[in-house]
Amino acid sequence: MKENFKEKFKKFRKTRVYSFVIILIAIAACILIGMGIASYQHANNPTDEGSKYLRAFIMQDYDTMYKMVDKDTTKISKEKYIEKMRSLRQTYDIDSYDIGEVQTKDGTQYITMTCKDDQSKNSKDFTVYFSKDGFFHPTYKVDLSKVNEDEEMMANEYKNTLSASADSVMNRYYTAIRSEDKKCNDVIALFKNKKAVKKPIRNAAKKNIKVLTKGSKNGKIKKYAIKDIKINHINKVFKYNASKKQFTTIYSYDYNYKSATNISVSNSYIFKKKGKRKVVMTLTYSFDGDNVSLVGFKLIDKKKKK
Repeated sequence: MKENFKEKFKKFRKTRVYSFVIILIAIAACILIGMGIASYQHANNPTDEGSKYLRAFIMQDYDTMYKMVDKDTTKISKEKYIEKMRSLRQTYDIDSYDIGEVQTKDGTQYITMTCKDDQSKNSKDFTVYFSKDGFFHPTYKVDLSKVNEDEEMMANEYKNTLSASADSVMNRYYTAIRSEDKKCNDVIALFKNKKAVKKPIRNAAKKNIKVLTKGSKNGKIKKYAIKDIKINHINKVFKYNASKKQFTTIYSYDYNYKSATNISVSNSYIFKKKGKRKVVMTLTYSFDGDNVSLVGFKLIDKKKKK
């Protein structure tokens, strides 16, 4: 009987029906494998959790946000978390937003949402990182230890203080440049460590003044006098470094300047020159938990490319 079965199976294998059955089995196997992979990828993708957290941020639903935080990654209380998130939310003008795809860095998955202000055309990113518990069907929570949200929130909490201080430095610095005051004592007076910043501030001022007053290449004009400086396109970025306990304010801007020769007894003509410069001014502040003190100055001033 076994031989009869073997003979019948051999004959069946030669038929089209057998080939069709094998194809169906192969297709079914591929479908099952594909479904398994898709199911695994879906289960191991925190898009749903990320979208929920980010939309809660937009809607200022801080209770929902806090429930999604992995409490093993932070000791922050609910009250403190809500306070900081509310402060952070105030720095975002959100007319529209775009939630990106899940990305991975150093084994950690994260999603970045780009928030847009339609009026100013500015955009600002908000990133959420995830902790993962489990393999096949993991549970995702928001991991605050992988993101500098606390640092960003600290910078935003002191934003007004930092901005006012930076404005004072900028105003006094360009008042000195306009009057060709290379000592910049009024600027230096704003800093806690006056001796340490005296050299970088004065060196920057000397270079600035030299560029704006430099005479003509042919030697006909020995020196110009600065007549006007107009600052444009100011952009401010505020950062906080928890490990160093330092704030940083980064000013990016450009300015137009006009210089001219002064009329004298021997020179009744006025010669003029003008130009555009691009600048990054970086100010550093120490922070002892109560007081913010201005301690660092760096300025990069270059000719603006057309």
